[in-house]
Amino acid sequence: MDIDDILKAFDQETSRPQRSQSKLYRQDYESLKKAWINERTSPELLHYEVDLMERVLKRIRQQMEFIELNSIELQSSEEKDIKLLLVIIESELDRVNFVVRSYLRTRLDKIDKFTIYIHNEEQELKKLSPEETEYMNRHLEILVELYNKQFLSKLPESLHTLDDTSGGISMIESPELSKSVFIRVLKDIEIPIVIGGEEIDMKQDEIYVLSYRLVKDLIQAEEVALI
Repeated sequence: MDIDDILKAFDQETSRPQRSQSKLYRQDYESLKKAWINERTSPELLHYEVDLMERVLKRIRQQMEFIELNSIELQSSEEKDIKLLLVIIESELDRVNFVVRSYLRTRLDKIDKFTIYIHNEEQELKKLSPEETEYMNRHLEILVELYNKQFLSKLPESLHTLDDTSGGISMIESPELSKSVFIRVLKDIEIPIVIGGEEIDMKQDEIYVLSYRLVKDLIQAEEVALI
């Protein structure tokens, strides 16, 4: 029996509002995992999941508060059900924390890698949370300061820019949107994708390997998911 089976068993013994709330928590966890996989697989930075992350982080705070307030009492309690509940909450908290940390680290890695590109593109800036925007701006300040101290100050002023695109060569590192990705179709796609003059009808639950550029809009519309 895994943690999900145990949670279901507890749901059966609780009231309907509590079961409904527990179902919403598990739905959010599944949505979080999907956002995490999409972010890790996508070559570009995706939109920060504002509402989802607010609910998940609120749930984490509630679980931590429950553990802190009741850990001493539960350790001395003889009620096995209460002790088991604490174990379940801690296990659930560990797995959710893992996904949250990995999701955020993946996003920060992309922000580090594409700092100048994101900073210069208004549509990319809209993908960031306020905290990520602050992080990116500070990272860019440190980057410019480091480069100036190391070598830019020794070069002509015309060579001081970090976002030069003259001469047909761009200094700005940007996402490789032509990268091939695996996708799973979440529902039938009405408009087929055209590759080399051939139309591809994408049906629900089918798996494809396609250029990210071809499916990025479908990912944002939640019609397909990266795997």
